[in-house]
Amino acid sequence: MLFSLLHNEFWQTPLPFTSLNHQQFVVLQQAAAKQTVEGLVMGALIRNNVKLERADALTAYSRTMMIEQLNNKVSGVAKDLAGILGGNGIDYRIFKGQTLAQLYPYPLARTPGDIDFYCVPADFTRAEHLLQQAWGIALKGEESEQHREFNYREVPLEMHFRMIKFNSKGIQAYWERLLADAPIEQTAIQGVPVTTLPPTLNVLYTFLHLYHHLVELGVGLRQFCDLMMLLHRHREQIDRHALAQHLRTMGFYRAFCAIGSVLIDKLGLPAHEFPFAISPGDARYQPAILDIVFTGGNFGKHMSTTAVRSGMRYNVEATIRKLRHYRLFWRLSPREIRATILKEMPRKMLRLGFGKR
Repeated sequence: MLFSLLHNEFWQTPLPFTSLNHQQFVVLQQAAAKQTVEGLVMGALIRNNVKLERADALTAYSRTMMIEQLNNKVSGVAKDLAGILGGNGIDYRIFKGQTLAQLYPYPLARTPGDIDFYCVPADFTRAEHLLQQAWGIALKGEESEQHREFNYREVPLEMHFRMIKFNSKGIQAYWERLLADAPIEQTAIQGVPVTTLPPTLNVLYTFLHLYHHLVELGVGLRQFCDLMMLLHRHREQIDRHALAQHLRTMGFYRAFCAIGSVLIDKLGLPAHEFPFAISPGDARYQPAILDIVFTGGNFGKHMSTTAVRSGMRYNVEATIRKLRHYRLFWRLSPREIRATILKEMPRKMLRLGFGKR
């Protein structure tokens, strides 16, 4: 039912059912929420006039309205952000999130998250000062290895000085060169132009972000839908030769094809819109990928047996899961996994040994 509704939402494929009983609806809603595609699924039920029990119909409508309202709130902050940064000559990129939602058949149906934006190093400090002055906020707290986190109007934002982190220095350097050389690209959020990534680089980044979370702790279907919409909407603008070169140089070509098999076989992306031919060897990873997706859900949050994502028990559990994933996907991206095992994992284990969280 979940995949049937997503196919209908993206490709207008007729539904194989006209009604759902209460138990079916509950299971469907729980699965959709776990995968962060609830707005898409509930909206498809409403638009297709699927017969539901009264209480379930009210739930579907209220969830749809809540997600639309949340989208409008997040988009409003994104537009303000673009106005402040662009109006002051800051070299920035808003990526993921609301920029990808515009590619969906119904942008307000995509469940929103935070606002991710990148500022080039030369402009980062000035951008911090501008946002603090304009929004009356204080950007305090410890920085992560990629960004600073803060909230404005109850909307979470991540201000990136590094768009994505690799443990391989060679891969990191290659990505930074690509980003530095990328041309300016704009999209519109509710009619307001914002700067984002150009199509080919956007596909590359969106895949890398998805795959990183898949290998580390897990990822939900929303990330697959984002990548699929990029490939579909920008199928004429994507430079397939350049994309292949980037993926091969960074060591992720086979991983990209393995993800592509899920997009085609499960989400309905037309095979000719995927940039490359998928080999049987890459497609065989599909069951393992889907097992992680449906067991852990969005960013693997439902896979943990601990109440919070911190503490010794959680960290030990997460480390064991990561090692299993590294072994499972080794042939898809050996270069980055090797660097992670040799560099990142010893550092984390050392922190655990000293009792740091």
